[in-house]
Amino acid sequence: MPNEFTGDPTPLSQTDFEDAARELGCSVAAVKAVAFVESAGDGFFSDRRPKILFERHIFHRQTGGRFSAQHSDISWASGGGYIGGTREYDRLTRAIALDREGALKSASWGKFQIMGFNHEVVGFGDVESFVAAMVSGEPAQLKAFCAFIKRNGLADELVRLDWEGFARGYNGPSFRRFKYHTKMAEAYALYSGGGSRTDNPTPLLRIGDRGQAVMHLQELLGIVTDGDFGPATKAAVVAFQQENGLYGDGIVGQQTWAVLLAQSETEEPEPARARPPLRYGDEGEDVKYLQECLEITADGDFGPATKAAVIAFQQSKGLVADGIVGARTWAALLD
Repeated sequence: MPNEFTGDPTPLSQTDFEDAARELGCSVAAVKAVAFVESAGDGFFSDRRPKILFERHIFHRQTGGRFSAQHSDISWASGGGYIGGTREYDRLTRAIALDREGALKSASWGKFQIMGFNHEVVGFGDVESFVAAMVSGEPAQLKAFCAFIKRNGLADELVRLDWEGFARGYNGPSFRRFKYHTKMAEAYALYSGGGSRTDNPTPLLRIGDRGQAVMHLQELLGIVTDGDFGPATKAAVVAFQQENGLYGDGIVGQQTWAVLLAQSETEEPEPARARPPLRYGDEGEDVKYLQECLEITADGDFGPATKAAVIAFQQSKGLVADGIVGARTWAALLD
């Protein structure tokens, strides 16, 4: 088990980002902004394993709740139980011992945090092959991201820099609660040259620094966000470092950034990632959720009655009435 998920953590090159942006028709800064918000821009932990977040409510759904009574920290009807960082693999390992396929589907993977249950959406026949690709390196993670964006019709939002629309489709209906849209907009400003740093939105910071990166730091620390790294900010940094077993020097380097960002991701993460496209013949929990949104019998089977309900809903919202639930139909349902 310790070596099963060890991969190649070599970062993406600028050319990789440019190729992806060309494929999606958007800017390089837009792609980098999504990566930064989802994973702090790194697809791997320092131990060479892909970054993951294990979602217990997904595991609960994947396994019919049969493990929830005895293992509520890794299987429950609602999200939670996060411990962050590499320790998420401890939760994943325990879930694998109970139901391997369900466990792998219940984690988000890599630089863009694609959920395992979306493996078919991004071109993999089974979750094992999807995970193997995520372990192989950031290029495969980027390829999966591009496939997800195209399959869910979210490229237009990236092109228009419609971060609210993009976050609604990518992160789910509670995106405002976790400020995904504002975080992506801020990250885009940094990468596109609208902020203090264009290549690194988590630069080395110390007393005397000013700017948007300092504001981001202050937001993560939960203190006044004035963009001025003064004595109060230094004191807050030192306290945070000491509380988390870091060297309390008041200088924000990569280790401090990593812990800050990991905690911001795990305090109360978005309980549901982007919904996959659905059509006639599909089955499963996502279909059941769709049916609940449509207020029809939720049996998890996308049959004639569900297709008819989808078409009626699409017509009522002025959407293309094709009976296929893509990003725009999901957005209208979840609005």
